[in-house]
Amino acid sequence: MGHMPALPSILTSCAGKLYAGRALARMMIWLTNWRQVWSAYRSGQRLPALRLRSGLVIRHADGDDPLMLLNEIFVKRSYRQRRRTPQARMLVDIGANIGVVTLTWANRFPQARIHAYEPHPRTYRTLAMNVRDNALDGRVETFSEAVGRTAGHLALSSPFISALATAYAHTATEAVQVPCVDANEVARRAGGSIDVLKIDAEGAEADILESATPATLTAITELMLEYHDQLAPRALDRCMRVLQAAGFQLRIRPANAHQGLLYAWRGHS
Repeated sequence: MGHMPALPSILTSCAGKLYAGRALARMMIWLTNWRQVWSAYRSGQRLPALRLRSGLVIRHADGDDPLMLLNEIFVKRSYRQRRRTPQARMLVDIGANIGVVTLTWANRFPQARIHAYEPHPRTYRTLAMNVRDNALDGRVETFSEAVGRTAGHLALSSPFISALATAYAHTATEAVQVPCVDANEVARRAGGSIDVLKIDAEGAEADILESATPATLTAITELMLEYHDQLAPRALDRCMRVLQAAGFQLRIRPANAHQGLLYAWRGHS
């Protein structure tokens, strides 16, 4: 009688195959070059640029995780607005990373202007390249800046994964000084009216909202943010307090005990 593999090994193998199968399914649904991406993924090679069926091209560099972004933004629809905003004219992406949300917005709202903020110099270069290579320079303006409590500079700790760069934890081997503006400057540059604001700033979300004047908060129609209680204690409570006081309705979508998404909107939709 042959030796039967241990149950944990079988479960691990099955889980790995299930994960890979789901990854392949996502690629087939969303990408025109899924065969090339799948081949590189399976062999552990660097992935080619992602070519979406919408016509967008998403380039990436070392330290980026394009498949994670594909899953979060297209499959889970983490930053899909709660209500329909077909007439959106100004959208602001704080913590744009390599620009996947920015590019998606540009595709969905062809008349809109978009401001995208990404503080890390290396990641910003990829963001700018994605905007340029998708011929969006005329509608998307990029800013190589952080957004925080006050204008000045921040020390940004940068782990290998670019999406986790933060000024609120200092465990990485690399740290860079980056320029920083506050929410009021963001609103001023946007012309005093923001239809949709997205914040994924790895711990800065509460400082950003707490620095906003009443006029800045009034300028925002809809907002979605990722909160990080593990980086900034009570970040969710602090964000909710500001937004409720400003008249927003709220919905929370936790990912775990310390992190998740907070959606805020005006009106009764």
